[in-house]
Amino acid sequence: MAPSTVPHEQTSPLLLPKPANDQPTTTTQLSHPTTTAIKTLAILRLGIGAASLITPRWACALFQYSLPQGSSIIGRLFGIREVILGELLYTSEDKNAIDGGRREVRRALWCNIAADTVDICSVGFAVATGGMGRVPGALFAGGAVVGVGLGALCLKEV
Repeated sequence: MAPSTVPHEQTSPLLLPKPANDQPTTTTQLSHPTTTAIKTLAILRLGIGAASLITPRWACALFQYSLPQGSSIIGRLFGIREVILGELLYTSEDKNAIDGGRREVRRALWCNIAADTVDICSVGFAVATGGMGRVPGALFAGGAVVGVGLGALCLKEV
């Protein structure tokens, strides 16, 4: 079915349905540890993204990956993606929403998990084909695994 023909009332299999207008307007806040974990993940993404955007060669050197001078645009593209994902996650909680913003938090967490999963696969392919060394590959993939794990833990609580 084309996206334009899908009714807005239809729910996604990954997200809970939007609450009906006739449901009570009490909000349920996320627990403090869950909120802290979500904000920490968002801030880590924002920090790594900003560093990659501003100084891509230095940011890649943190992962022991030597980025050639002419390839700085790749680091910047990665950086802006991380900034956008971090900002999406950081601003996803809406304490005034009926569900406490849980639907948007789940959506942002799924976006982060999807991006990290693709990163893990991409790094695995690069290491397997010789396009990246094992140590930088382990550092990049390790960061993505931590992101998937933390995102999954938060998703379980949301």
